[in-house]
Amino acid sequence: MAKYNPIVGDKWRYDPKSPTAFKLSRTKIELFCKCERCFYLEVRLGFREPSGPGWAINSAVDTLLKKEMDYCRKEDRPHGLFQEYDLNIKPFNHPDIEQWQNSFKGIQYVHPDFNLLIYGGVDDIMVNEKEELVVIDFKATAKRATINSRDDVWGRGEAYKRQLEIYSWLLQKNGFDVSKVGYLMYYNGDTNQPHLGKTMQFRRTLVEFQLDTDWIDNTVEGMFNCLQSDTAPTLNKEACEQCLYRETYQTL
Repeated sequence: MAKYNPIVGDKWRYDPKSPTAFKLSRTKIELFCKCERCFYLEVRLGFREPSGPGWAINSAVDTLLKKEMDYCRKEDRPHGLFQEYDLNIKPFNHPDIEQWQNSFKGIQYVHPDFNLLIYGGVDDIMVNEKEELVVIDFKATAKRATINSRDDVWGRGEAYKRQLEIYSWLLQKNGFDVSKVGYLMYYNGDTNQPHLGKTMQFRRTLVEFQLDTDWIDNTVEGMFNCLQSDTAPTLNKEACEQCLYRETYQTL
């Protein structure tokens, strides 16, 4: 394998000899699930793929929904979308909610076996009638069909399901009772309108996911073992597009 020149500082690269707990975000777990080789090149060697453009409309929807949720939190009542589904699930009131929503801090857990600080910034957390916490995530898109179930979500929502499961796992590790059900709050830009005008119309739906967090501990162990190695996982015939691009670039 060619020697890569790191493009991130040593602070963000994993050092097997360091006694300090190494921070791994929820997105790094997702990267490992998609491609262990890309995970190693980025986290151990610092070879991070270029970032793409921001999603301004999605960010605006997130910001406005968080304002709505904060209002419902003060009123101690469910958000209107949950009421439409006859669900008595209200925003969770906790002094750390702003930290949990911060993408650079998030919900945190230091795994004692591997000295890895796993964290993830959640969109919001609800609480149901059983006093269980319910993880939700905000999604915005523009799709002609209505999004009613995970079958309507891109890739059947596998990545989004893992996202909800990781947040649930982090809350469990922090001692909370967490529901096995999570939700995507989908705001779907309505292109069936006759014109745009000054206001974008959205159809909003709630997509339910049955969550399973049993896979995460083994995955964290796999990440640790991967990072302990002095060699990257081998390139195979099922390599991801990013790996194939790197290999093609090196041969030019």
